Amino acid sequence: MQIEIEPGVRLFVDVEGASHVPDGAALREKPTLLLLHGGPGYDHSSFKPVFSALADTAQVIYVDHRGHGRSTRRPAAEWTLDTFADDIVRLCSALGITRPVVLARASAASSRSATWRDTRSTRRA
Repeated sequence: MQIEIEPGVRLFVDVEGASHVPDGAALREKPTLLLLHGGPGYDHSSFKPVFSALADTAQVIYVDHRGHGRSTRRPAAEWTLDTFADDIVRLCSALGITRPVVLARASAASSRSATWRDTRSTRRA
């Protein structure tokens, strides 16, 4: 599915596993694993064979960065680590994800670091 994070920018996400599971008479929230591919030019598909097995333990969310994979096409000038980090913060907000476990490959690891830095400073305010 595509999630609009700002006008004209839709990120493709593929979700495996429920966010909540029965735990006695209540529902328990499972951890959310957010997977960020490297790039440029890649998509989330390389994560699928390995991380699908975790769907019983966590809700697994595969993300295609802006301009990549099945996300909306955007100019390469927008493919910056800061933009990707902002996109992930917006995506988490749109999906109601407050405490993701983030796994990032290659260049996405830098955007994950920037995302952590940005959300950490926001939480302090």
